[in-house]
Amino acid sequence: MTAFIVPLVVMNGFAVVIYALIMVLKTYVAAYGNCSLVVNGSRTFTVMGGTYLNKALFENKIYLPSACGGKGTCGFCKVRVTEGVSDPLPVEEILINYKDIRQGYRLSCQTKLRAGISIEIPEELLSIREYKGVVKSSNNVTRDIKRIGIRIDEPKEGLDFKSGQYLMFKVGEDETRAYSIASTERRADEVQIEVKLIPNGLGSSYLHSLTEGDELTFFGPYGQFYLRDTSHKVICVAGGVGLAPMKPIIFETLMKYPNRDVELYYGVRTFEDLYDHDLFIRLQANHPRFHYFPTLEQIGESAASAYPFTKGFVNKTLAENLTDGDRSEAYLCGPPLMINSSIQALLAKDVPEIRILYDKF
Repeated sequence: MTAFIVPLVVMNGFAVVIYALIMVLKTYVAAYGNCSLVVNGSRTFTVMGGTYLNKALFENKIYLPSACGGKGTCGFCKVRVTEGVSDPLPVEEILINYKDIRQGYRLSCQTKLRAGISIEIPEELLSIREYKGVVKSSNNVTRDIKRIGIRIDEPKEGLDFKSGQYLMFKVGEDETRAYSIASTERRADEVQIEVKLIPNGLGSSYLHSLTEGDELTFFGPYGQFYLRDTSHKVICVAGGVGLAPMKPIIFETLMKYPNRDVELYYGVRTFEDLYDHDLFIRLQANHPRFHYFPTLEQIGESAASAYPFTKGFVNKTLAENLTDGDRSEAYLCGPPLMINSSIQALLAKDVPEIRILYDKF
């Protein structure tokens, strides 16, 4: 009896191993042939099966935002799959809410094309372009923030953007990182960004290493965080390098909407972390409708005689000074904790939630 059972067990074991190998081969090295990719029902592409969706889109000049190099950690490349949707992966269940999962939303960087697929993406992403530029200037504005000026060489018509939007910079073979446009002057052939150096940060280390004449590639412009065409008072709340997108918003408001009030609440840790301070003092002197509220967590001797700073956190300064909240709209950019506390201060001052826009980093 034993002589009969042992070979049977061995044969079953071999069968299990062979089945497992087949499944692995099917998953990782199967030849899927060509697949059709339909975008927004109007664009159809033939792509190689086995390709990840984000790469297939990139190869066809559709540039989705991404900040993780396709590792599935940022969630920026979310699309809605209307035909050919697959079961969600664990990482997608973490980054995409349950309602969106049920509606077919998936991460394009985690979606491998095995058959025909139809997707929907925001229409504005179809107009995102690739740009080639050269570093024109690179200067430290604080101990860890650089202002980088870029001359745009391609395309020749240059860049058009909305105040508050951001660009995605290529920082490796397959990596991109997002940085807000910080330009205060509108020139199609030039753009400025401001980059805080993060220890071991791939994007910031790369951009801080660039010098005048170095070439770089970027995509954009991206984002729904931009100045709205209304008559409301503009409230800008920034922490650290979150000041970058506020400058285009402030300058456009002052130049284009002379009857709109603008208030800037800017928070940093120390006086040494503050930048463009003199610029905003001059703006306040020359524009009666602009008001500047700098806040320092720590006020040392260097700050004490320079300006009447508020000590503490920017949300406290906001709560103490903001009026006419019901006639205001707010733009916030900075660390999540600052954003969350400032939103609560704005709501307490009757700023409608629908008129609070923010960009966390």
